[in-house]
Amino acid sequence: MKCFIAALLIFVQTSFVHAQDEDLDALVNDTKSDLLMVVGAGLAGAILGLSTLSFVDEPKEHTQNIIMGASLGIIVGVGYVAFSQANKSKEMIYPAQMEDEYVSMPMMGTRDRVAWHYAEHLQNKVPTNKINALQYNLTF
Repeated sequence: MKCFIAALLIFVQTSFVHAQDEDLDALVNDTKSDLLMVVGAGLAGAILGLSTLSFVDEPKEHTQNIIMGASLGIIVGVGYVAFSQANKSKEMIYPAQMEDEYVSMPMMGTRDRVAWHYAEHLQNKVPTNKINALQYNLTF
């Protein structure tokens, strides 16, 4: 029974991987480029931290500048990767064809929006002067 379950799991996993092989390759390539960006930013920060040692009298006492520069570089790299991934997901959610439709729509000012909302209320016959059933009385 255990062999059957193990064989079934292996079969399901391999069929899933083969079905989405192209997506997996794209994911691996994106991950590699993202890691390369973070590592590159970290190395650039470490080099900048190392370059600050030539401006101090005792470089041995300021070696933490290298670590500080590397950590700031990694933070900047992770921020850039997060921003680029957010934009990729935005393109996935809002494809270019939909963006063209939104660009062609005229911009509405405040008066236009108020008029549109008023017209929608009239169309739906929602009374605009209806008094709320719940009233607040505050006394001090």
